[in-house]
Amino acid sequence: MTETIHIEEPNTGADLFPEERLATTAALLEASTLVGAAIDKLAVDPSGLDPATADLLVRLAKSPGCGVRGVEIGEQCQMTATRVSRLLDRAEADGLVKRNPDPTDRRAQHVVLTETGHAAAQRLAPLMNDVLDDLVFETLSAEERATLIDLLTRLRDRALEMLNDT
Repeated sequence: MTETIHIEEPNTGADLFPEERLATTAALLEASTLVGAAIDKLAVDPSGLDPATADLLVRLAKSPGCGVRGVEIGEQCQMTATRVSRLLDRAEADGLVKRNPDPTDRRAQHVVLTETGHAAAQRLAPLMNDVLDDLVFETLSAEERATLIDLLTRLRDRALEMLNDT
């Protein structure tokens, strides 16, 4: 009597990563990557800023009093304290930001735009607005933009919740 040996086929990529699970995530990640690349190439690069500094200037320019606590920058950008410190060191050396003691917490620093930083943000704004007009506002209706914001906010909140649970 001969014994039949059954050799199990390895899982294929389709088995490991079912399409119904990946399609939405792949579309989200691809869109995020390409939108970021378009913003960097068409707005940030021509401004002469690096992407992290441009992001910092936008965040500071739109914050009340054009300033924010250093720790909040890390939270908003998902950066470590060390990375935020290096970013701020570079921006401060370039004369774009100034760090002041936080009036509500002696241990914290309040980061504000300098006149040079404000001028750099003003040069970046029309470039950024042109890209966003073409990319988002001409592509999506007001209702679609509102829906997109709601969906992305829910995904962001859930991701933060999951990260904080670990």
